[in-house]
Amino acid sequence: MFIFGHLGIGNKIASPWSKRLPKFPLFLGMLLPDIIDKSLYYAHLFPEWVTCTRTFGHTGLLLVSVLLLSRIVRSRWLGALALGMATHLLLDCLIDRFDPTKQSPALIALTWPFLNAHFASYHFDNIVDHLHHLWNWPTMSAEALGLAFIGWDYWKSAYRKEMIEVLFSRRFRKIKRHHSERG
Repeated sequence: MFIFGHLGIGNKIASPWSKRLPKFPLFLGMLLPDIIDKSLYYAHLFPEWVTCTRTFGHTGLLLVSVLLLSRIVRSRWLGALALGMATHLLLDCLIDRFDPTKQSPALIALTWPFLNAHFASYHFDNIVDHLHHLWNWPTMSAEALGLAFIGWDYWKSAYRKEMIEVLFSRRFRKIKRHHSERG
């Protein structure tokens, strides 16, 4: 998935737990696994370990470490980061289910090093090759849905005052009462 899918859909998934959490680390966490792993992959720093774009940043080990650290130091910032990372990993595992021809690199990374000794091997010649691979209906559908969620949230926040005025206006209550009496 790209940026919009992780941010838009991830924000909806996290919403029951994120009301009192800071937004910046939440959104950073939604992108952090890709920031870490794609940087490592394209920098060719550890070619014997980093064999695809879902490696160390996509591990359950990293997620649990950040979550435990947030609990130990009682940091809402780190808690928000962990929640964002959790939505990222969940969405990657779900999107991998749409390609039955390969074993899920997200699930392999998530369970490393406990169930898998190595990460998946998924080679891209360059970033353009990688982007071409992502041009498919599941990824593009998730991006469109994520962008729609972002747009909806923006619209709601921009017109929140007007929405509240309409909902609590006498005219709205009168219309609502009229419809309930008819039904």
